[in-house]
Amino acid sequence: MKVLILYNQLFHYRIPIFKIIAEKVELTVAYSIGVESKNDLNFNTHFLPIYKFGRFVIHKNNIHKLCNNFNIVIAYGDIGWLSLSTLAFRKKRRYKVILWSPGVSASYNKKFDTVTKWDTVRDFFYKRADALIFYTDYPINKYKNRGFDSEKLFVAINTVEVYNNKLNNKIKKDSLLFIGSLYSQKGILTLLENYKSAFEINHDILPLNIVGGGTELEKVKTWIIENDFSKKIFLVGPIYDIEEKSLYFKKAVACISPTQAGLSVLESFGYGVPFITMNDSITGGERLNILDGFNGILLNKLSEIKKVIIDISNDRDKYIKMGENAKNYYNNRTKPVDMAKGLLDAIEFVKD
Repeated sequence: MKVLILYNQLFHYRIPIFKIIAEKVELTVAYSIGVESKNDLNFNTHFLPIYKFGRFVIHKNNIHKLCNNFNIVIAYGDIGWLSLSTLAFRKKRRYKVILWSPGVSASYNKKFDTVTKWDTVRDFFYKRADALIFYTDYPINKYKNRGFDSEKLFVAINTVEVYNNKLNNKIKKDSLLFIGSLYSQKGILTLLENYKSAFEINHDILPLNIVGGGTELEKVKTWIIENDFSKKIFLVGPIYDIEEKSLYFKKAVACISPTQAGLSVLESFGYGVPFITMNDSITGGERLNILDGFNGILLNKLSEIKKVIIDISNDRDKYIKMGENAKNYYNNRTKPVDMAKGLLDAIEFVKD
């Protein structure tokens, strides 16, 4: 069975999932952004150059011709990528088309599923596909209610691989964590101001490690210096080595990201760390894995971050227990093999 995955970028966190799929089918992954992975791969890769016109993307190559060399094509389901979203309309295509996406609007600039003006357009393209794969089960009922065949709807839970994911009790949990690119949309400066407010009430609050780089890096560095927090807040910078990064997770009592909850939710869970964010934070659906008070905290107001920081420092065991729940949640339903299974189930469906 020859399968082609047409994606926007060959993200490093997708590679473990692709490797699992490649154990079952002859897999090629084609991408258009970034550089070739240095990893040892058990699947083929193919670079496809593109033209960009605002939010719309067209491939320079004849994608349909490429696809005809495969039995099944799983395409990035952003309707702005016109070469991919129109594949199902191709006449005399010899391949099945599966579209893969969050299923609803999701971006750094918009709240999850708040923009519906594109739903009709998305439905127009998606109804021609042989199957659809979503990041979570959230869109399933929406699509059923809009006339989609439930048999064609699949979920490949969006997740990441973690390093040596067994809980290590020898590492003391003694810090808070913010991890990820430092963008304004994530609310990093809001976190700092709340940390300062918490410190004014309790000088013994846990130290905060900030792992990541990005456009807000210099602002964060300046804030730490100007507010004299260099002995409580540690700006680590970006870490790309998964083993080194895992040490910060294993030391963390909780991971806090005020206004954005992406794959760091699942990564935190994989290391046994509860995730704290707003209940309407920006997400691709990953936030929906947080069960308030069980494996994380969902906040109603940004000002509540201060109270949570103090509570974590005063009742560390409560959050360590949440972390154990988060770890069990990850192990039971959101491992890379679980994500790969969703993709493979869709492949099996359209093959038959």
